[in-house]
Parts: sequence; structure tokens; C-alpha cells
Amino acid sequence: MTRIYRILVESCWGLGVLSLGVAVVLKLVPAWAEMVRGTPRGGLVLAGVLFLCVLATREMERLPSK
Repeated sequence: MTRIYRILVESCWGLGVLSLGVAVVLKLVPAWAEMVRGTPRGGLVLAGVLFLCVLATREMERLPSK
């Protein structure tokens, strides 16, 4: 089970960083935001949710097994 948690943490963290990068690019190049129909704010919200997922998964990993 801890293996699954580690995979989830790594994937959420990586996707959060990627989402944060996309949000910065969309803020700097507004024409791309129109092209992909996205907003920088949406990218930041997604990054925040993914980073919260990382924190929650790490806490689940620390819980004792029954």
C-alpha cells in the first residue's frame, strides 16, 4: 500500500509543478490562453488542489494499518 501512496505523491507533485508552469506561461502569453481556452487562475487552482493531494496522501501514509 505504501508503494501506491508513493506513486500517488510523486504523480500529484509532478502534475502540480507542471500545472504551475502552465499557469505562468498562460499569464505571460495571453494569446495561448485563448487558444487552449484556459485561464492562469484555473492552472493555479489545479496546482493548489494537486499539492493538497500530496499533503493528504502523505498523512494517509503515516496512519497505522489495521
